[in-house]
Amino acid sequence: MFNLQLDWDRPAKVSSQLSEHILRVRILPSLGDVQRQATLPLQLAVALDTSASMQGEKWQWAKAATQALVSQLRESDRISIAGFADWVTPLVQNLQNNQLDKLQAVVHNLVAQGVTRTDLALSWIGSVLSSETQRARIGILITDGHPTTGQGEVLEDAAILIEQAKKMAEDGITLCTVGLGDAADFNSALLISLSDRGQGTFMYADNPTLLTPQLQERLQAVQAIALTDAIIKLNLTAGVKLKKCCQFRPDYLPLIETASQEIHLRNLRVDTATDILLALEVPALSTNQLLGNYAIAQIQLSPSPSPSLSPSLQFTSSYTEAQQVNQEVDRDRLCWDINRYSTELTLANDPLQTGELLSQIQAAALKSGQITIAREVSQQLNDLQKTGKLSAHQTTDLLIATRQNNS
Repeated sequence: MFNLQLDWDRPAKVSSQLSEHILRVRILPSLGDVQRQATLPLQLAVALDTSASMQGEKWQWAKAATQALVSQLRESDRISIAGFADWVTPLVQNLQNNQLDKLQAVVHNLVAQGVTRTDLALSWIGSVLSSETQRARIGILITDGHPTTGQGEVLEDAAILIEQAKKMAEDGITLCTVGLGDAADFNSALLISLSDRGQGTFMYADNPTLLTPQLQERLQAVQAIALTDAIIKLNLTAGVKLKKCCQFRPDYLPLIETASQEIHLRNLRVDTATDILLALEVPALSTNQLLGNYAIAQIQLSPSPSPSLSPSLQFTSSYTEAQQVNQEVDRDRLCWDINRYSTELTLANDPLQTGELLSQIQAAALKSGQITIAREVSQQLNDLQKTGKLSAHQTTDLLIATRQNNS
């Protein structure tokens, strides 16, 4: 179903005691699967914020967006939708694409009021998707405000929400989050953490009219899922260490080593390649080893009929050879750095830290040829110098720009 293609960023210069190298693992759908469109049916659960702050234009566009999702479902897809405020109000369950009138009837008289019980919304997503099998299970949380307690106070400790997202991912449920309206009114960093831990995607619709096209684009992407669970198995030679890893394409997603020398992946698609970047620490050659190419790892995708691959890394004492960088993989490395810094930026409160992160993003953007990103960062550095801070919209907008820059 999928094939692997492996590429290093550069050779290893033997004079170094230790060197870090990026190995890009490209997971390619076989041409036959693309032609057959061997995709999984979807089970969607959309939790829509119906608190008082949603009144007006945001509420109207949110209702229109959910109706647009239903109209885009395939015959095999199913969707459940609930509103959440002080409590969760299930609206429809297992709705099909030919039942749009049923949704319209229940949302017509729904009123936006109350507080924002995000914890209850996450619990509902987990429960409504828990029993589905042989389907890609996708939860979508749409909100315009900070999560609150039952008394309407802002939830200060969001650890319980992060744990809920993590548990969903462990149960095979992907969580996507949407920040609707001005980012100053909701917690961007939390929504990003929820989608990252939930192995999903964060979306930002600062203008409510952008909600419908963003959800439709995300639905089209998940309708191309062919495999919901996969594992990259690493067999590293002695002394080689995995330092960090991420999914870089089609969507940026920080990853962790879920077991010893194993990385758990979700939602491989048939319409595009999935790129995984591995940062490996490689020791120098021992005194009795000759210069040349050495296989320092075995990479296997499971489940897959394809055999494991052993990418050879060149060890050289030549400065010229050591500078023969794979420009494409090196650009991916720099863009990975940009994504990490922009994520940290949404958490930064100190102006000095904010300035340092912006400078690191700018340097990596210039090196990788990301001129648009570099210009935006330059403007934000100027704003920071004038005002001493950045708005939530600026940091969130920059994060979206960097995460969409991986194509």
